[in-house]
Amino acid sequence: MFDLKIVTPRGIKAEMKANYVEFTTVEGGMGVLTNRLPIVAKLKVSPLKVKTEDEKEELFAIHGGIMEMDGKEMVILTTAAEKPEEIDVETAMKSIEAAKAKLSHAANTAEKAKAQAEIEKNMVRISIVKK
Repeated sequence: MFDLKIVTPRGIKAEMKANYVEFTTVEGGMGVLTNRLPIVAKLKVSPLKVKTEDEKEELFAIHGGIMEMDGKEMVILTTAAEKPEEIDVETAMKSIEAAKAKLSHAANTAEKAKAQAEIEKNMVRISIVKK
């Protein structure tokens, strides 16, 4: 078992004891158990699955960031982390449609990347609600 802390610019989103955490880095999917060798990884916008000390599963939509694990404590620094009950699927669907419209009319690479990121973020948000 290890301590997990999810930190956003608004403060600590969650603190809990975990047996296992599953997430996606820029290099691919990973899972971490207690006493893992130290690691630092860049996170993608993706679901974060946590098995808590009482074997319950918690889900979060993580909006990218950095994960650091020293074997006894994992800290995730992210711009946002949402639980399924905090997500309005209808609003997320509307955001995807608006971003698709922006993507089709994007004038440059930066506008395209921003619209694509908005689509990706909202797809992840919807995916954790439907699990």
